[in-house]
Amino acid sequence: MKIFFCKKCLMPSTRPRVQFNEEGICNACLHHERKMKGMDWTQRWLRLKELSDKFRSSDGSFDVIVPCSGGKDGSYVSWRMKHDLGMHPLGVTCRPLMPTRIGEQNLESYILSGFDHFKLSPNPETLRLASKKGFIEQGRPWHAFDTYVSTAVFQIAIHFGIPFIMYGEEGESEYGGASDAKEKIDRDYLLNYYYSGHDPSNYGLWWKMPSQEDLDKLYPTHWSKFEDWDPQIHARHAKEHCGLEMLVGGSIGTFTNYASLDDLTRDLHVYLQFTKFGFGRCVADASVEIRRGRMTRAQGVEVCRRIDGAFPVELLPAYLDYYEMSEKEFWTIIDKYVDYNMLYKTGNIERPYELKDEYKNYDIFKSCA
Repeated sequence: MKIFFCKKCLMPSTRPRVQFNEEGICNACLHHERKMKGMDWTQRWLRLKELSDKFRSSDGSFDVIVPCSGGKDGSYVSWRMKHDLGMHPLGVTCRPLMPTRIGEQNLESYILSGFDHFKLSPNPETLRLASKKGFIEQGRPWHAFDTYVSTAVFQIAIHFGIPFIMYGEEGESEYGGASDAKEKIDRDYLLNYYYSGHDPSNYGLWWKMPSQEDLDKLYPTHWSKFEDWDPQIHARHAKEHCGLEMLVGGSIGTFTNYASLDDLTRDLHVYLQFTKFGFGRCVADASVEIRRGRMTRAQGVEVCRRIDGAFPVELLPAYLDYYEMSEKEFWTIIDKYVDYNMLYKTGNIERPYELKDEYKNYDIFKSCA
């Protein structure tokens, strides 16, 4: 198997569900072109106003749930729903697996910026065991969190009678996956794409999917269906209006400093993305910036060569403690999810695995830069 890369961004052919046209351009870039040239955002915004008018309460009670960790996207969506659409949002946070100081501070700043808020805090041991199960059985330590932000939120929406739910981006279309997602999130989308084909219900109560009858009462959707999705704009907006604090320097394995700040398991999750598919968080972030015109392809190649695939070595003691594992047990699990067709073991704890030279295909990078 040879890895090849999109001729416009750095998207590799190993990404699950990615597609390329005859010119070698990935579907994430093609989606971006449609957004810029073929999408009538005025009509999409009118559609969002229509939905808001349908669900808006007349007495000031909550009329939309915005899943929000206090980060850039949930803060942005909450603010726009409240101030631009006249809605009465209830921010809902599902407790992170391994919370961070900056995440907790950003959540507090979000609340203090003028939002009602509900925090779901399941038994931490249940969360820990669910994350450990995902790590061991799927190589997905963040799967437990990534799934219960839908199943638990649906349960909360049903319990409080708030049918309208506004998530952030529809990631399949935005980042190069399947492109058949409907405006309203349905069960098939969740199970086949968002849950990566794994039914999360065996993690516990909060991961139980509501019945189809109850799901039919809800209208969950994505903000990116109604407005061009740009995380950098959201970060600036959230900093100005909701007190978002960003990192000094980039996150581990990338150059951006404003995304996924609330959960330490996210860094391990994206590292396992690198061991499975040969690309990490930096390639994904650089591809977004290249599509936006804020980075050239040559600049993206350079930064990805330097930092993509870096292991969060400073977090290793915390992971060993959280999963109650020895270092040997931990690396045995990591090793199980390494594609040795593409990667080789380096012996360097900061970059334990690297792409083999024949899979780097840097000539494609250079010729298209």
